[in-house]
Amino acid sequence: MRVQLWGLTLAVVVGGLTISKAQGHSPGGHSGGQAASQTSVSAPAESPLSVAQGHLRRSREYLKASCEMLKKCDRHAVDGYYVACEEAWNAAWTCPESRDILIDAADLYADALAGLLEAARLHGRLEGGGLVIGPRGKSILVPFRPQALPIDAAAIASVEPQGQPGDKRLTRRHLRDGFGLPVVVRVVNDSTPEETKAFAAPRQSLAATAVLRFAVPGNESRLQKFSGPVARDHAPAVLDLANPVEIAAVHIGSAKPHLAADLSAPLLDALEGTPQSSIAGFLQPFGSGATRPHLEMLEPHQPGRIPVVFIHGLASDEGTWFDMINELRAWPEFHRRYEPWVFHYPTGAAFMQSSAVLRRQLVAAVQQCDPEGSDPALRNLVLVGHSMGGLHAKLQVIEPGNRIWDAVSTVPFEQIRMPEKMRQMVKPAYFFHPLPFVNRIVCIATPHKGSLLASLGVGRLASLSVRAPPENQRIHDTVVRLNPGVFREEYERRTPTSIDLLRPNSEMLAAIRGLRPPCWVTVHSVVGDAHQSLLGGRDDCVVPVESAHTESAVSEIVVPASHTKVHHHPLTIAEVRRILIQHLRETGLDRPQSQRLPVSP
Repeated sequence: MRVQLWGLTLAVVVGGLTISKAQGHSPGGHSGGQAASQTSVSAPAESPLSVAQGHLRRSREYLKASCEMLKKCDRHAVDGYYVACEEAWNAAWTCPESRDILIDAADLYADALAGLLEAARLHGRLEGGGLVIGPRGKSILVPFRPQALPIDAAAIASVEPQGQPGDKRLTRRHLRDGFGLPVVVRVVNDSTPEETKAFAAPRQSLAATAVLRFAVPGNESRLQKFSGPVARDHAPAVLDLANPVEIAAVHIGSAKPHLAADLSAPLLDALEGTPQSSIAGFLQPFGSGATRPHLEMLEPHQPGRIPVVFIHGLASDEGTWFDMINELRAWPEFHRRYEPWVFHYPTGAAFMQSSAVLRRQLVAAVQQCDPEGSDPALRNLVLVGHSMGGLHAKLQVIEPGNRIWDAVSTVPFEQIRMPEKMRQMVKPAYFFHPLPFVNRIVCIATPHKGSLLASLGVGRLASLSVRAPPENQRIHDTVVRLNPGVFREEYERRTPTSIDLLRPNSEMLAAIRGLRPPCWVTVHSVVGDAHQSLLGGRDDCVVPVESAHTESAVSEIVVPASHTKVHHHPLTIAEVRRILIQHLRETGLDRPQSQRLPVSP
């Protein structure tokens, strides 16, 4: 895994995390730069550099001792790490003009804070929205204070201090050097607003940077210095959990070091808690909760942010999108204006059924997030689909009329004999209207005209390997039995799977291809072109260039990548970013709220 330092492009503090200390303030209180400059602290006998070096020396000693205590499961490690943090903080505060002191202090501080959170979790000292410090009977609560995060302290399930392991599904990790400890904040599932709880991902994680703030240094007595980290009184403090996209710097006295950040950590944390169900979802669709269609929000919904819904392709799952999402989230404007939703579906299931589930869940999610219809962001969704996901995206924005049903049957739907309950289950898959709140789709390596691989032996074998869900099989068998001779061969044989739909001679695929999105929907296309086929044309090893081309697209780029890599390619990610910038401009959502036009009724 390659590591990339995320550019320090935020030149000002946005969101207002001001970390400074002054005498007379309540524990953990903020004070502005002017107030800090008016604070009177007795001049030390030694030079500031010498005093800062003493703080660093003690921080190293406490850190080393605390690590030994942690190995022995000694509960006093919590207090030792806490004081090691304080000493490192004091060093930076005492001599902020020294770059070397700031660098050494930042390193010690981060190591001590990581140990503190780990030891506190081990010994049950993280509770009630804060961190419990101090000896028994004399403990204090250091509260969590989310800064520019979309949650409050009560919604924090845990703070994960250790760096998440890499994952091959992420090409690189976006880091920023600076002060503080990058952490992952996991959100309590029960804290998700009731209206969106059904769509919360199993593990919603947020990027944050932990900054433990202390009172002004210099008031320590000789007895406190002598007693060491376990017996001493603890300085008042708070633990800020800051959004590193909205907050660029930390104020420590007159120093303003950049805030450290790890923007990839939440995605790695989510991947760690997400089972890979691509093969299971293909061979045994609807076999378990992991192989059922479901729309997920990767983080708590925030009003004013536009959902970008990522839809995966055949024999894949939502994890395939995390690489692109990781790159887009390194763009601060994506954080502020957009939020990623993912749709997982069993790719071996009946294609039209999965598309109907996506349609139903998108409607439910938008209605539940914005019941009054007053948020323009939720009237301008963007769908991004790879491979078969692009066909799912298209099916959300077209008016099929009878075209798709006519590709299945020679008899109108109303004349088909079937139980009424079954009719209500089948109808939404073939008869629907375009979603009015989706006005842009991006099709990446989408087989609009099918793929020869589906017609070859490997494609037929894959299709035959799929185990249809019992309910689907029962509906199909009942309808065919009650209506002999009225269904076309593609449907009469079995409910068409995604592989069946990929065949170039598929009548259903031809019907979908002939349908055009309405005028208010903008279509973009990305085509893979990495291989010379045996027939002389170009393809991405799965989908021919001609098949990936669609006449509805207003823009199209060709990317030199194979089918499974095209949506990871830098050119594709740059194109999606360009499209999202264009989307903001064309919808007017790039302007401040006060300058936006009212939402159409």
